[in-house]
Parts: sequence; structure tokens; C-alpha cells
Amino acid sequence: MRADAVHVDITDPVLIGCQNLAQRRIELYGRQHRNYCKRLTPQRLVRVNRIGVLAEYAVARYLNRPWSWRCDYTPTSKDRDLPDIEVRGTDRADGHLITHDDDWPTKFVLVTLAITGHRQVTCSLQGWLPLHECNRADRWRTDIPTPAYMTPQTALHPIGTLTSNYN
Repeated sequence: MRADAVHVDITDPVLIGCQNLAQRRIELYGRQHRNYCKRLTPQRLVRVNRIGVLAEYAVARYLNRPWSWRCDYTPTSKDRDLPDIEVRGTDRADGHLITHDDDWPTKFVLVTLAITGHRQVTCSLQGWLPLHECNRADRWRTDIPTPAYMTPQTALHPIGTLTSNYN
């Protein structure tokens, strides 16, 4: 974990709202966005979606951006919850920013999540990079279930610089 990470605590009722939104996304969108989703168990699919919604909410809150509790998924498109930013979340404190060749060419933020109390999750905004800086040949990994670019936290720009670069 980076020393300059920004921490956002999420508790009830927002925590419950994020869990409900994740469930609605699964019901409407299911496993259609990425091929690897087809291989996830139902429990893992729920977990991945909850982590994603919590991470997106934390970034929106940090940037003081509007957050919608609506789910506008269609079978062929994905919500763009934060314009010009893609958020990737993980429950691994040492997690990497994972990107793919078919990702939007925009800014990517890495958020790590930890349960820090009864009905409390702390989201740590580790940093950000534009996609073209993430998708480098030396970061391509094939020794994982779904090959991807994995950018270490140490390679990310400090999260505080995102606010000055956010359009």
C-alpha cells in the first residue's frame, strides 16, 4: 500500500446501497462484459461486482462527483459511472492495476478495499495512470487465469494529482 493513498470509509446505509447496486448490475448485465466472467462462480461474480461498485463510489466521493444509484446497463454496453475515469478495485492490499487491450483509452484508478470494522469498508485510492502507460509489454502477464496487463502500485501517479488532471 502506498503511503500517499487516500482512504475513504464506507458504512451503512451507503454500504448496503452499493451491495444492492452490484446485485442489480448482475441481474441486468450478468456475465457479458468480459469473457472471464463466464468462468466465475455465482459467489465470485457477486464479490467482484461489489468490490467494483464500492471502489467506484469511493472515487466519486473523493473527486466530489455526482453518483447515480441507477443501473443503466444494456446487453452490449457498460455503465460509465465516472466520465473519463475507469476504476479497478481489489481486496488485495498489494493488488495491481489490471487492464486489457479492449479497455477504454482513459485514466484508470486503482482502489484497494479492506473490511475495517463492523459494516465498514475502507477504500484506499492507491493512484492512477492513463491506459497507454498501463498497457506496456513488460507488464503483460500470462501466468494468471486471464492474461492481462498488471501495473504495480509503485508505478502509479499519486492519487492527489488526479484532481488537478481531472476534466
